[in-house]
Amino acid sequence: MAATIRAAENIKIYKPKLILGISNLHQVDLKMNILFIVPTPGYGLKEPGKKLKRRIAGLFPSLGVALLATILKNAGHKCKVLDLQVNPCTPEMLLQEIKTFKPGAICLSLLTASAYGGFIIVDLIRKEEKDVPIICGGQHVSLFPEKTLLDNKGIDYVVFGEGEYKLLNLIDAIENNKPVNKVKGIYYRQGNKVLATENAPLIQNLDELPIPSREFFDMNKYIPVPNQYKRLPVTNLITSRGCTYRMCKFCNESGPLHTNYRRYSVERTIREIKYLINTYGVRDIYFWDDEFVFDKKWINDFCDALKVEKIDITWSCCAKVNYVAPEILKKMASVGCWVILYGIESGDQTLLNNIRKGQTLKQIRDAIKWTQDAGIEAKGSFMLGLPGETPELARKTIDFAIDLDLDFAIFCLTTPYPGTKLYDEFVGKDSIKDVDFSKYTSFAPIYLPEGYDNREQLIQLHKEAYRRFYLRLGYLKRRMKLLRTKDDFLKYITGVKYLIKSKVIKSTGL
Repeated sequence: MAATIRAAENIKIYKPKLILGISNLHQVDLKMNILFIVPTPGYGLKEPGKKLKRRIAGLFPSLGVALLATILKNAGHKCKVLDLQVNPCTPEMLLQEIKTFKPGAICLSLLTASAYGGFIIVDLIRKEEKDVPIICGGQHVSLFPEKTLLDNKGIDYVVFGEGEYKLLNLIDAIENNKPVNKVKGIYYRQGNKVLATENAPLIQNLDELPIPSREFFDMNKYIPVPNQYKRLPVTNLITSRGCTYRMCKFCNESGPLHTNYRRYSVERTIREIKYLINTYGVRDIYFWDDEFVFDKKWINDFCDALKVEKIDITWSCCAKVNYVAPEILKKMASVGCWVILYGIESGDQTLLNNIRKGQTLKQIRDAIKWTQDAGIEAKGSFMLGLPGETPELARKTIDFAIDLDLDFAIFCLTTPYPGTKLYDEFVGKDSIKDVDFSKYTSFAPIYLPEGYDNREQLIQLHKEAYRRFYLRLGYLKRRMKLLRTKDDFLKYITGVKYLIKSKVIKSTGL
């Protein structure tokens, strides 16, 4: 959540008030200091000879880390989050932060894109801090727990999968010198061996978890890009875990870490929205669920609750095209839904079938039309470089995106991430035979389909996609007509700056 950059200084910045609606808050004696570090793809620390940079926009707080820190704080620990995405620092600054805070444990949450940088940070810390326990969690280390500990001697523990109660129990064991082998769901080192404890069951009733406090973040540093908000301040919110479909080859929900679908109740979700409004003055929410519109009853009840409670927010979400219908879209629009992101992926049915997307081109066209007819903007995400794709089929996808007349389009380079079926299918092939996870931190192609001559050909098509979609005269005229206020104008100035400065758009040549 954030106000926009200096061009929009007229927008009020809201400061945190008393936290409301977070369960189990009570006065307790402080225990250990716990430092959470959120690495960023590409390291996040200043390297010799390079300027200290941070991404200009498009970031939101890590809700997973926020929830972990909230739970530990409620248990009496003092928690601090150092998010290197918005607070980049030099190695010296990081080490000084640790010396000043004196953590009893340091926790890092690692995705594949940030794992390489995270491991470098661990080595840096371990050179100065020999005894502080270092705990890693997140998707990447959950996929490679044993390898993580064997390859990174500075890491003491890996928390496997959902970490809320596992981390709490591990911290309790460390603090009180209890045997860690009684803590479920962790991996740890014993001499030269890596041992695993009994796994813990999934949390079935998400309502028992507290609302993730945003007090651990400087919210004004999280600057959205224009297509991420209608009004400011804006923040993110997640109402569910898991996926109902679990078939897409490119998604980790189809892999070994997939979990059963669970969702917060409507009542619990409304409480969190009220907390965000009352504490931070939030006016716009970006729902980060993989699939927000799956359960029609939940959506109907949610829309009804927004109306009955007279909650004034605008909001956006993600949806699968074959889960939406005209009537539910109209109802969503009536209570503030202004844009929906659809994972469209390709304009060729054979390629869609190959990745088991489970949708047809007709369903895509219908969903986009119904969405825009309901008064909701439609955003589409596409994948270039899919298995079996040729440059001709890539241009077919670009043509399809243009023909759909979407309000926004995102073009991604296909990446076989660990934990997906694509990774399992292609990890042995020459294109990614020797997996170097440092390559996952860039926007360069990691996987190259056999239909392409070389990587440069795919990079040029990526550039072409953005140019052809966004530099159309008709598209530019339509977007200009939507500028109604000074805030709208300032919002798009921010967008232009993001296009110029962001690494994503640099790789496309815009």
